[in-house]
Amino acid sequence: MTESYLDMMEDSLRDKIEVLNEIVKENETQKEILESTTEFDEKGFDEAISRKGELIRRVDNLNDGFESLYERVKEELDQNKEKHKERIRIFQDLIRQITDLSNSIEAGEKRNSALAKNYFSVARNKMNQGRKSSQAALDYYLTMNKSKITPPQFYDTKN
Repeated sequence: MTESYLDMMEDSLRDKIEVLNEIVKENETQKEILESTTEFDEKGFDEAISRKGELIRRVDNLNDGFESLYERVKEELDQNKEKHKERIRIFQDLIRQITDLSNSIEAGEKRNSALAKNYFSVARNKMNQGRKSSQAALDYYLTMNKSKITPPQFYDTKN
């Protein structure tokens, strides 16, 4: 029975690695969208965020499953470390990979956050500049309509 729990724990860790790799890919997708010099792909950005949210939920479920399995075999592993030595080593290697991926994801998130702040700051400034230009044009139009300047006239000088 313990072996089947250990197998499930190992599968859970391997699945988590796969999901974390998918999150890394989604981070790269977001980075490409935010760094794009062409028009901002709002739909693609929203889809990447949605996919990443689903992947995070899967990671949470895998974590919960792993924890519940570990609670069932914890005592057996503690009492028979030598018997399960190879399996424990495998778990440690998988957890090391998970930690590396988690650190990579965290760095990617910080990078994307900075890129997003920069992008939205630039977009906000462009909108403000456009608003100021529109206001200046409106002010000019209103001023010209109120003025009593006589428009240029054509004079016939032949008489």
